[in-house]
Formats: sequence, structure tokens, C-alpha cells
Amino acid sequence: MRRWRLFWAILGAAGALRLAPAQLYDFNVVAPPSGISGNLALSARTQGTLVGNYNPDTNPNGTRTKPGLFGPFEPTENVPVEVRIGAAIGGNINRQAGGIFRATVDGGTNTITFENLSLNFLANGPAVLPVTITLAGQSFRTRNPDSIYVLLPQGVTFPIGTVNLSQFTAVQTGAGAGVLTPVGANTYNFTAAVAVDLTLVADLLGNPFAQTFPFVLPLQGQVVVLGDTALITSLQQLNFSQTFNPNLDLPPFEFGLPTILPPGQTANLIFDLTLEEIGVNVDLDINLRAEGTLVPEPASLTALGIGLAALARRRRCRTAK
Repeated sequence: MRRWRLFWAILGAAGALRLAPAQLYDFNVVAPPSGISGNLALSARTQGTLVGNYNPDTNPNGTRTKPGLFGPFEPTENVPVEVRIGAAIGGNINRQAGGIFRATVDGGTNTITFENLSLNFLANGPAVLPVTITLAGQSFRTRNPDSIYVLLPQGVTFPIGTVNLSQFTAVQTGAGAGVLTPVGANTYNFTAAVAVDLTLVADLLGNPFAQTFPFVLPLQGQVVVLGDTALITSLQQLNFSQTFNPNLDLPPFEFGLPTILPPGQTANLIFDLTLEEIGVNVDLDINLRAEGTLVPEPASLTALGIGLAALARRRRCRTAK
């Protein structure tokens, strides 16, 4: 008798597991309509030196530099100049988003949990952003071309073109959970938060710039559960500002700096800089549409239910005889 009580307890537990209200779905973020729009800005502050790319043996016609605006400039002089350089990358961004995640929708406890979330906010390719730089430090002059750079205490700012933002992603690193509010048949509003690493990669003054930082990604929207499928839609504002101080020595690099007086030419300079500060400022709307497919039960659980059911049928047949 004890054996059969245990048997029916196991069978009941298996049935309860199969009929539990919590349902696990694999979601794909659909682009479009998923995407981001708004303003994204990156900034950097550096200090170090610049010097012309002149070399008497390999580049005798290169640019030469010398601090100060007056005085002699010998034919082979090429003297480093102390500078501080600020770079600003940013502007309006409008890109599609893609990605994947798993979510457990539990109508019994009115909760939702997220796993393995990975979002790509540049699903349709890099974003092109304008760049300006601000030069401060010693005023200096150049030869080949002949120009002067009068650097005011607050610096001189001018545009230098555009760069590609080649990566902007969010990858889950910790808990992701939220609450459901029923609003209709199989329909819920939800509010959740997911621990992620945000990563941005761009080109900064000729050097790859990559920054990853922890962030809690807010999500809110609606979940519709339709048996083997589910749909999550979310429209969320993302606003934050963060500053980092890497104090990183950048490898020397050559850069063509537009002349100031007179304008219209290019001084080819070699920069040797320390990256002191990086700033990230985000003011975006994130629109997500994710389509989900029910994850089948583990094969072992299904086999357990089938096996126990068959055993029960055999037992009933024996009893009937």
C-alpha cells in the first residue's frame, strides 16, 4: 500500500510540473520595427605632445613643428609641442536592433524572468557620427605647410569629419526579473530590470576606442501569451551619463590636422597622448518587438510522465482481471 501511495505521489508531481503556469520561451528580436533613436555622445580628454612627421632621411618634405608664434625656425627643426586635446563624437542616431533572449512568463505568480539576453543596437550596420576636437596648450607654428595655431586657454574647436560607431551592444551578466500585471486574456503589462554589460566601440583619433561598463537595463511593455508562441513589445527611454578615467597611454599615431591660419591645408602630425577621461552620454528611445517560441519540456520529464501513465494503465488492467 505504501508503494502505491508513493507511486501516485510521483505521478501527481509529474502532472503538476507539466501543468505549471510558468512557461519558458525563446525570443528573437525582430528588426524592424525594433530599433533605437535619439542622441548618443562620446567624449575624450587627453594630454601629451604633438610633433611634425618630418624625418630627414625618410620624410624630408614632412611637416615640422615648433612651440611659439615668433622667432627663428631652422630648416631642420622639428620640436614637440605640449597639448591637451578633447574629442567629441556624437549626434542623432537611428538604427535597427536585433538580438535574442529567453524569458519565463509565470501567470501564477505574475512574474517574468530573463536569461541570456543579447541585444545589438546596430543590427543594420555602423552609425556614422560627426567629430570635433578641441586643441589647448602651447601655441605653435608649422612648416610644410606654413601655418600658426593660436591656442587660447579654453582651446580652439573645429570639426574633423566623421567616425563609425561599429558596436553598441547589451549582454546580460546577472539577474533579469520583473512583474506582470494582467490586463486581459493571456495579456500582461510588465516592468523589469536586467543586469547587462553595455559595450561601445568606435574609432577615436585614429585609435580603436572600446568601452564596456555594467548597467541595469530597464524594460517595460506588454506580453501576450498564445500557447506555443508569445509576443513581447517594449518602448523604453534610456537616459544615462557616465565618466571613466582610464589614464591609458595611447600608441603614437599620425593624424592630418587642418590648418587654422591660414585655413585650407593639412599639417601631418604625430600625437603621443595619454587618455585621461572618457565620457558617455545616452538619451535614446529603445523600441523592441520580440517573438517567442515555447521551449519544449525536458525529454526526461516527458518520458517520466509517459512511463508512469503506462504503469498505471497496466496496474488497472491487472486489477480488473
